[in-house]
Amino acid sequence: MTSRTVDRRRSLGLVVPVFEEQARFGDYGEQLVAFIRTQAAGSHLVFVDDGSDDGTAALVEALLEKHDDAPVRLLRRPHLGKGAAVAAGVLTLHCDDVAFCDLDLSTPLEDLQRVIDVAGAAQVLAIGSRDLSGSTLVRRESRLRETLGRSYNRLLQATVTPGVVDTQCGAKAASREVWDRLLPHCRQQGFAWDAELVAVALASGVGVREVPIAWRHDDRSKIRVGRDGLAMVTETGRIWASARRAAASASAVTPAAGVFEGQHAEELIDADRTHWWFRSKAALVATALVRTGGASGFLADVGAGAGGVTAMLGWEVDRVVVLEAGETLVHHARHGNGMPALRSAVAPLPLADSSVDVVCLLDVIEHLPDPADALAEAGRILRPDGRLVINVPAHAWLWSSADVHLGHHRRYDRRLLRRHLAGAGFEPVLVSHVFAWLVPPVWVERRFRGGGEPALGLDRSGFLIDRAAMVLTTVERLLLGRVSVPVGTSLLCVAVRPTRPPSPRGTPLPR
Repeated sequence: MTSRTVDRRRSLGLVVPVFEEQARFGDYGEQLVAFIRTQAAGSHLVFVDDGSDDGTAALVEALLEKHDDAPVRLLRRPHLGKGAAVAAGVLTLHCDDVAFCDLDLSTPLEDLQRVIDVAGAAQVLAIGSRDLSGSTLVRRESRLRETLGRSYNRLLQATVTPGVVDTQCGAKAASREVWDRLLPHCRQQGFAWDAELVAVALASGVGVREVPIAWRHDDRSKIRVGRDGLAMVTETGRIWASARRAAASASAVTPAAGVFEGQHAEELIDADRTHWWFRSKAALVATALVRTGGASGFLADVGAGAGGVTAMLGWEVDRVVVLEAGETLVHHARHGNGMPALRSAVAPLPLADSSVDVVCLLDVIEHLPDPADALAEAGRILRPDGRLVINVPAHAWLWSSADVHLGHHRRYDRRLLRRHLAGAGFEPVLVSHVFAWLVPPVWVERRFRGGGEPALGLDRSGFLIDRAAMVLTTVERLLLGRVSVPVGTSLLCVAVRPTRPPSPRGTPLPR
């Protein structure tokens, strides 16, 4: 590897997917570890095992044990395909720039670094390209593979990636901000994911910069010309659809983000890990999960704000994702609370069918004129034994100007919540009012206090209030799931997912 001046200001996350690589891993693993050591502080290398059963994972673990001081880790997944593996790896990283490359280093590390440098210098998707005038083919593919590859790229140029001559080179990089824009729209799982990523970038208005490389083919490539090539061609229509959705999203305003941006976002960020109301809500949700099946699997917290409540649920960080519409809140969820986070509306969600075990919609659906789409999306991404957790403001007779300030469309009672859930095919297994002790003071204040309603209602704090709130929350946790409390400022519900088959879309998450 040639020497270079490392930009110590930008950390790098590098994803390397591996599948049945026992024969090749020893040739390249050490080089990749040495490469990540040259990067800025905070950089990480993630090997994503795509369900290998030949001992690949054991080889990665042996490498990690040998270099236990290196920023390297292994992410294990069921076998879904290269695209699914790369997307899952990218999602776990919070570095300034994120790249991925093939294990066989067909793109040499020197050239990979050039791709990364281009991504770090501008808000673009930088991709290695074998077909530029400055590129070199050190070792060519067979004539058949090369002909079929060029034909596929011409098809893509004519349909979804105009102007990009090589979408399939296994070296791509972008800043974390660019990945946040693109990843929610990428739904391919196999080798066509590379082409979809480029198509989505173009449709989203993200520049695609091709970087010349010296490329060498490895005869042990996992791409099978016949079956994989045909599958990639047949996915072109779905890639076109993904690009159309990305284009529409780029020009649309994300619903419900406005209430929690600006000053409100800052208030939420300041309070979401410290204010008694958020701590109480997290404690109650955690108890509901334990009482209805435990706290394991993959959890998606949709509309999670700054991620403070998510962080307090006690879930393993690599098995949770925060989805939030507000850009400021997503940034804090990632950098302030250490949560994997993506910017997304509540529908559609950038996750694959049957890919998560728990979906949380905590104080979300009351902001929607009709919650049907959000509930349908929750059902789509839940696994067959998955659970939906919902928290909503309760009792129409508590409606006040505070609800207007918060952008609520309604307050719920049990019957209305059950009706919406039934419409989406859900069956509640736990429904209870919570914050029962808050009803009298809230009712009095909302009926008799004149004007000046605080926008988020977070001014009720202090040592005595905090301690009293947490003691009363402890009592409610003892009752939750055992006694159905008839009143409370919120309704907390856990429901099981629909049984109807979902439609294919989304980015799979690690299991």
